[in-house]
Amino acid sequence: MLKKYLEDLENRIDPAVEDEVFAQWQRFWNRSVTEDFFAPVRAKSPSKLEWPQININDAIEDKSFELMLLNQLCGVNDVLSGVYGTALAIRANYGSNILPSLFGVEVVMMEREMNTLPGSRPLSGGPEKIERLLDKGIPHHRSGQGAAVFDCTKFYIETLKDYPKLQKYCWIYHPDLQGPFDICEVVWGSDIFISLYDTPELIQRFMELITATYISFIDEWFKLVPPRDDLNSHYGWIHPGKIRISLDSCMNLSPGNYLEFVKKYDAALLNRYGGIVHSCGKVDHFVPLLSDIKGYYGFNLSQPSYNNMEYIYQNTIDKNIPILCLERKTVELAASQGRKLHGLVQTAL
Repeated sequence: MLKKYLEDLENRIDPAVEDEVFAQWQRFWNRSVTEDFFAPVRAKSPSKLEWPQININDAIEDKSFELMLLNQLCGVNDVLSGVYGTALAIRANYGSNILPSLFGVEVVMMEREMNTLPGSRPLSGGPEKIERLLDKGIPHHRSGQGAAVFDCTKFYIETLKDYPKLQKYCWIYHPDLQGPFDICEVVWGSDIFISLYDTPELIQRFMELITATYISFIDEWFKLVPPRDDLNSHYGWIHPGKIRISLDSCMNLSPGNYLEFVKKYDAALLNRYGGIVHSCGKVDHFVPLLSDIKGYYGFNLSQPSYNNMEYIYQNTIDKNIPILCLERKTVELAASQGRKLHGLVQTAL
């Protein structure tokens, strides 16, 4: 089933094009972009095949991992077929509940017709459930969804060995591990925001365990897919550092809450690995608190309309911290108003 699609991609990959895409991103990170913003491009290489649509439920439930790989290769086909200069990239796409599942969280498949990644249900049992997790210590990296993630990644590596251009130019990037507080909320449940005041010491202890679990898990994953020393890829974005962490749950925290309960754990990961930060929602209240973290190399936000973008710019690009994948209309609005972007904002065409 996979062979004709793998051969199609292998035949369409032009090393000169991929090297040029990488060189464009190098110029961006070397602060050598002469334009006010960065919109990487590539030469089109359309397919003559009719590519399938693989439902994500089918991909997750397929124990052979062929449908998961084909689901991801469809994205590679889309990149090669277009002119947007991102990297070719695939991952074991099991959703955002991978690390929570190690702690026993139930992963809930969504209705197939939604074709979207799974949700989850938090553990029940109040603070006692967290105390039991603390007593157990760091969960094994193959518990929960971990086994599927590692076995799927191994399948990718073995399969691409027969396709030298795919092996070289298609990045296998790390699964969606989110960030420490995102994981904490998913395991704990929405009452965590009350528990910040009722049981703050317990949250701190659990955040320490989550951070240690993240390190244990991704160190094992890096044994399979060693990161590069210079630039790595996530979602096709090419960036310094080895990881991408998500701070989605932090939209619900005050700046004081972020400083007390979250920052040191985000910093521990970024200090260790370096990387980029993503967050959905309203982020302008905590973004200023990130800028002094060692290893924090860039920021991505999903909903600029929810934010005071001038305040975001002041606390990212004005401090030499690039913004990744900012929507084009927001970039063009800033440029039209004379806002200097310093060549540090990456956008799509």
